[in-house]
Amino acid sequence: MDRWTLSAHRFRQLAIVTTAGLCLLVVAGGVVRLTGSGLGCDDWPNCNAESFVDVSSGHTAIEQLNRLLSALIGIPTLAMAIGCFRVRPRRDGLVWPSLGVLFTVLGNGVVGGMAVRYDLHPALVQSHFLLAMASIACALIAARRAGPLAPAGAPEPSVVPALRMLAWVVAVLTAAALVTGTVVTGTGPHAGDQDVRRWGFAIATVARIHSITVLVAVAAALAFAFVLRSNPALRRPHWPALETWMFVAVVQGGIGYLQYYTGVPELLVGAHLAGATALWVVTVWMCSGVVAAPSAPVRVPVGVTTAPATRSV
Repeated sequence: MDRWTLSAHRFRQLAIVTTAGLCLLVVAGGVVRLTGSGLGCDDWPNCNAESFVDVSSGHTAIEQLNRLLSALIGIPTLAMAIGCFRVRPRRDGLVWPSLGVLFTVLGNGVVGGMAVRYDLHPALVQSHFLLAMASIACALIAARRAGPLAPAGAPEPSVVPALRMLAWVVAVLTAAALVTGTVVTGTGPHAGDQDVRRWGFAIATVARIHSITVLVAVAAALAFAFVLRSNPALRRPHWPALETWMFVAVVQGGIGYLQYYTGVPELLVGAHLAGATALWVVTVWMCSGVVAAPSAPVRVPVGVTTAPATRSV
């Protein structure tokens, strides 16, 4: 069994490949919805009552390609789940994100099947996308934790508590923007098929709520930038990711407003979906790097002493 081991570098490559495959699968799912192919196969796991595989029409072929990609992504997912136990020398914190990828991918297969069986109910379609985001987050965290270690004795800049808190805030608000975005999608015209249920909300209202969550997330990122600029030692490792986040967020916001005011054409909706996935990737990478960094020591004012707490009996 000692031969069946992985270096941390190889495991990291595997996690990156898994992340890329999951992102591709999200975009492929968007193509299924935007082409109206969501019920190209009206059964699951069979395509229909007559056959397991059916490519007799364009809609069925698109849906079958999406299912093929879903099956293929299971290969690196399973390899990650096994490989996290075989990394040598051992690395802490690889098991739970690797198993998280496996379970969320398996769960998403079930949710996808339920979405087909229940005629693309918007709650199931939203859950399908959000579970994919959870899979991507777990794969990225595993990739980061398998990254190169700092040389022995090399100083590592410590993160102040305010920066770590803001990293959590940016991550949570970006996730909230994804959730509200799925509500907009579940209300809009691109349902995956012409005759399926949509949310009965006013599209202008849910779009406004979504834009507000995005703006609040951007405001939190600006606060993150302000704290980061005041700590020069932290700028080098964390500033590039923040710049990327800002760029993707601005482009994504521009696409969002453009698609809204041009009647949500399929091409722009697809670009917005890909942008949302890219923004989530950058968010997880940036925020996990800050959260995992060592904390700055707490400074005790001169003249103040600390003593262990005593418990009265």
